[in-house]
Amino acid sequence: MTIAAATQTSSLLGALPLFALLLAGIALLRWNRKSKAITEPQIEQLEHELDAIRKQILLVTTNDVLGGRIVKTIGYVEALSATEAASDWEYRLAEKDALLRLARKALGIGANAVVGIRKINAHYDQAGSQWRVSRVAYCGTAVISAN
Repeated sequence: MTIAAATQTSSLLGALPLFALLLAGIALLRWNRKSKAITEPQIEQLEHELDAIRKQILLVTTNDVLGGRIVKTIGYVEALSATEAASDWEYRLAEKDALLRLARKALGIGANAVVGIRKINAHYDQAGSQWRVSRVAYCGTAVISAN
């Protein structure tokens, strides 16, 4: 009788990790859906603002302006996202935010183009948590170009 009781307890304990894993998966799925629901409208707003600002400034990853020439180099510009991303949707939001900040900063110093744009990711652990948190930065060279 003692052996049967020990066997039942060990099979119950064996199922606990599976149950915990299932609960963690459900929590992660719900968290990602909540993150999407919150950030999706914000991403759409930032995309709208980026479309509007792209009418004023050219943003390119190349070191020259296609179909034009660089008249004056103003200097290095960079912008860091205000959003700390812990999910895919928050990361997309951080990318849009950082790019919009870069464009605004370049316009603010008189540029009409930013060349050589590069994305930089800064990863760090959130204090007291195992989740990785990411911030996005963009950098490039602010220039005045003539078409």
